[in-house]
Amino acid sequence: MSQQENYAQTIATEARKPVVLFDEFDNERQIALPVGYQLHDCEHLLPHPRRATGRTTLHDTDSFIAYAKRIGSLTSTAIYINADYAKNQVSAVAIFNDHEDQPGWRDHTATLQPRITEEWKTWTAGSGQWKKQIDFAHFLEQNLPDIVAPNGSDVLTFVTQLEEQRNVKYRSGVNLQNGMVQIEFVEDGSDATKGKLELFKEFTIGVRPFFGGEAYSVKAALRYRIDRNSGEIAFMYELQRPEKIIEDAAKVIVDSIKEQAGFPVFFGTPN
Repeated sequence: MSQQENYAQTIATEARKPVVLFDEFDNERQIALPVGYQLHDCEHLLPHPRRATGRTTLHDTDSFIAYAKRIGSLTSTAIYINADYAKNQVSAVAIFNDHEDQPGWRDHTATLQPRITEEWKTWTAGSGQWKKQIDFAHFLEQNLPDIVAPNGSDVLTFVTQLEEQRNVKYRSGVNLQNGMVQIEFVEDGSDATKGKLELFKEFTIGVRPFFGGEAYSVKAALRYRIDRNSGEIAFMYELQRPEKIIEDAAKVIVDSIKEQAGFPVFFGTPN
């Protein structure tokens, strides 16, 4: 191989190597890479990562606060709360390497995404929906532990009546002084009164909107509808302003974070 060919091979070899550039003014180190060059990071081979990173999601306020206290420090941690009460939404992000005196990488975070409980989903989904007699009885029976007023025995008596009185026709009801409604029913094909069904005008449930959060009492107005032709009865309940319950529960989450986390709290979304 000639000397000229050796020079060419040396130039070609050296040209493929990365070049380290150091800027004394900005105290920065940069690496210039040739086109098509691949740089491999072998951090995974080290005993420990060079710095802490990660994105953790928590589903209840206590866990979020405890995790933030465990990982965060006062010099580099900030919490951002995104609360939209009109949409019944609340979330929070704790950034453990946030901007402070010096720029932070902001890639080590914990996010609070409160989960709606199954009980709240069940009751809010059924609100305003008409149900046939037997279907409504089964619904109340399955969710009886959530009903705090009237007492369980009274509700169970009502449920038992609905399940037993199937082949009957209902007539219009009358309001009683004790706050109940009394509805007469007759046997199918007869006009003679067979019995009377008493139902409450409203009931109260006690449920937690958010997993791990506080329980709330929510009133539900009970409605009934009698088909004039068939004499069949249907029921519907309407929760009273459930959106206000969610709003209050979201505010409790925000207040708990502000009071207990111990880090700067900002309202907004980090970019």
